[in-house]
Amino acid sequence: MNIKKRGAALFLALALFCSLNACTINDVGKYRVAEKLSEQSFCVAFRSGDKVGLAVNAALEVLSANGKAKELSVKWFGEDGVILQGDGEALDEILPELEPRTLLVGYDSGRLPFSGRSKTGLPTGFDVEMAKEACALLGWKTKFIAVDVSKAEVELNSGNVDCVWGGFAYDENLKKIDTSPVYMTNTIVLASLSGSDVRGISSLSGKTLSLSENSYFNAALESREAMKEKPAFIVRLLGGSGACIEALNEGSCDAIITDRAALYHYR
Repeated sequence: MNIKKRGAALFLALALFCSLNACTINDVGKYRVAEKLSEQSFCVAFRSGDKVGLAVNAALEVLSANGKAKELSVKWFGEDGVILQGDGEALDEILPELEPRTLLVGYDSGRLPFSGRSKTGLPTGFDVEMAKEACALLGWKTKFIAVDVSKAEVELNSGNVDCVWGGFAYDENLKKIDTSPVYMTNTIVLASLSGSDVRGISSLSGKTLSLSENSYFNAALESREAMKEKPAFIVRLLGGSGACIEALNEGSCDAIITDRAALYHYR
């Protein structure tokens, strides 16, 4: 094979490789990840100095060690996305000192598969099940309260909830609360249907873009000037990620801002 032919063959092989990998990375079922907008690190928030945090953190380490965290991650996300280091003995010294209680858990009710409501209105999602499992280890009951997780400081310091757990992202600017170690990362994306001509922010001109009433998604929108200017319409929907996915499926919009994990969940 001469140099020209060998070079052409190499080019075609590389092109095929890139094409195949682009599909693997950017397609989630019938949805396309048109563009990655921001990365988040999920954790649990507590009142500063509250010993509840120590107990919950220890329970999380046990759940990571005994495989329960992995089991729930595979159930909700199709893969093990838990990055928390496990310790099967983390609760050994804490449990004897704990008293029965009901943990008031603030959660985002519209951000499945992390947290949300079932069709019957009950709290559900990965974070909800993790909270229940952690409290079972601690001998506690749980009560879930829907909150705006971006207002974690207010919710915690007012006493409305004992922790914020469910779609809460670490923010170094929040100085008046404590947080658990990061247990999972998340990517907020611009998504469209896989057959759509929306392949990125640049192709939003004249289109309808939808997002839920979520401060994190709104921040992703505000961070990209072109994403605010190019669409003909920007529609904010009630009903969380599910409402956005439904609007995309029905053709009410051309693209949405959502979690990549939501694309897998609703695929």
